[in-house]
Amino acid sequence: MLLAQLSAENAAKFDVEVQGAAVVDGGHALYLILNAPDKKQVEGFMSMFAQAGSVEVLPSNSCEFVVARLGC
Repeated sequence: MLLAQLSAENAAKFDVEVQGAAVVDGGHALYLILNAPDKKQVEGFMSMFAQAGSVEVLPSNSCEFVVARLGC
C-alpha cells in the first residue's frame, strides 16, 4: 500500500513529484523529498499518511538555489 501511495501516478493526481523516499533503519520514520507548486498539494498528497501518524511538511529548496540567493 505504501508503494502505491508513493507511485508517480498517484503523486501526479495531486500535482506532486516524488524525488526521493527513505525509511530510517530500525525506525518508523519516512522521509520524502517532494516537488509541488505549493504546500496545499503536498498536504493533500500526504493526507493518507496523516491517518496513520504525524506528518510534518517543511518547505525547502535545493542547495544550488540557497547558494544562488546567498543564504538559507
